[in-house]
Amino acid sequence: MIKLVYSEYELLMLPKSGIEAQKIRALMKAYGTNYDFCSFYKSDEFILARFYNEFVICKHSEADNNKLDELSEFLTFSGFSKIFCSDDIGEILKGELSLNCKKLNLMKFYGEVPEVCGKIKELSLTKAYDILKTSFEINFEPWYLDMSHRIRHGISKFYGNDSSVLAVQHDLCGEALLSQIATIPEKRGQGKASELILSVCKTLCKSNVFLLCEDKNLSFYKKLGFIQSGLKCELSE
Repeated sequence: MIKLVYSEYELLMLPKSGIEAQKIRALMKAYGTNYDFCSFYKSDEFILARFYNEFVICKHSEADNNKLDELSEFLTFSGFSKIFCSDDIGEILKGELSLNCKKLNLMKFYGEVPEVCGKIKELSLTKAYDILKTSFEINFEPWYLDMSHRIRHGISKFYGNDSSVLAVQHDLCGEALLSQIATIPEKRGQGKASELILSVCKTLCKSNVFLLCEDKNLSFYKKLGFIQSGLKCELSE
């Protein structure tokens, strides 16, 4: 049975490692259980987080992936726009719920950081948005409300140089996730993003650094010292 979680204490079985677990942990630390739009659920095999209509699914114990009927029914009943999960769970849910599946490569940094890196600084959200909007379609108000809340609670940070930006989405339990990486059009191809990524990896030297990317960006991140560490699924109708 999938049950609603009322406190962080009920998520003690959440794995200490893994990107799904850290995404859920970051939401719990940022929002807790006091908001209608952010809620958490658990069963004997899974922990789920819902942020508005987007779900993250984390398997916390051995589960028979061929018997996910309860999970499928719960997601159908709850309604969703996106689901983030491991590749094996995603493949099953994709078939059971007739969903589109975007594969994302989980990349782990194993490279060496140069002794001398470019200067970086923490960016304000407005400055970060000015750069991000040149690469991504972002609805400013919900993005700003979410990121400002995460920053206030010490979960996320934005770093940048004169032309590039990235977010440290979270740095929890020795695992950091980079996201929202962008460079303004007129400065692309000049190594600005590469310099920023390596500089931030240097600041995160006490943590394992991860990011998610599509196949088209694999070669770029491999050149920086990232190695494929698995596949994740982003499901949508």
